[in-house]
Amino acid sequence: MRLLLLLGALLCATAAQAHTPVCRCQLEAQQISCQGGYDDGSSADGIAMRVLAYSGETLADGVLDTRSRFSTPLPGQPFYILMDAGPGEMFEIDWRDVAGIDQQHFEVTSTTF
Repeated sequence: MRLLLLLGALLCATAAQAHTPVCRCQLEAQQISCQGGYDDGSSADGIAMRVLAYSGETLADGVLDTRSRFSTPLPGQPFYILMDAGPGEMFEIDWRDVAGIDQQHFEVTSTTF
């Protein structure tokens, strides 16, 4: 009986850990394309996606489509993308982690007069 309980607990713990949201984004022309999913390989279609400025302002939002994809125009300011699969299941992508964006893209240059 103890063995059965231990086995059941281990299976439940493994199942709970195997469903973490993940997302990769890249810049293509002036469009950011994201591919979402779960680390166990399952689809994430219908999951909310939000593009946010560091101030908290929503710049764009939508959901992952039936192929677990989301795209949005490149914002004109520093941003991050939030994949929101519900409480405790969020994944953030900072603009610096979007493949294809130059790390100096949003740097402000000042001129001394």
